[in-house]
Amino acid sequence: MKSLLLLLSLFSGIAAFAQDDPKADRILHIWEMDTKESKISFLKSGNVYHAQMIYGTRQLEADGKTYKKDIHNPDPALRSRTLSNYTLISGLTYEDGKWTNGKIYNYEDGNSYNVTITIEGKTLFMRVYKGVPVLGKTIKWTLSE
Repeated sequence: MKSLLLLLSLFSGIAAFAQDDPKADRILHIWEMDTKESKISFLKSGNVYHAQMIYGTRQLEADGKTYKKDIHNPDPALRSRTLSNYTLISGLTYEDGKWTNGKIYNYEDGNSYNVTITIEGKTLFMRVYKGVPVLGKTIKWTLSE
């Protein structure tokens, strides 16, 4: 019994250390899509990361100033909200050098998709997919200075 308790405390200590990895917070910046049409800001709550859309040309009406409404949201109560500063990504956790287990919200169809993120230098690679990552799409972002 003592060896089981020792083993459990060792594993929980390793898990806590992995979650407190200072490399995990490298994501906490403003990132700009390589096409320059969007900017997102990553935030942290506990050991979970999320991103807010802070600018996006596709979220604007034809006048280029007014934000569109979230008309395809699966929650009818949210369909009248604007797409200004909405939560784009939620639930990301850091493990083994990448951020995984996240969901990304697509306001254009009201669906959420899986997302995994890696960072190389000043470049963030966002893999968005439904089901298996190999069938997804990678979106490249750069550190906004």
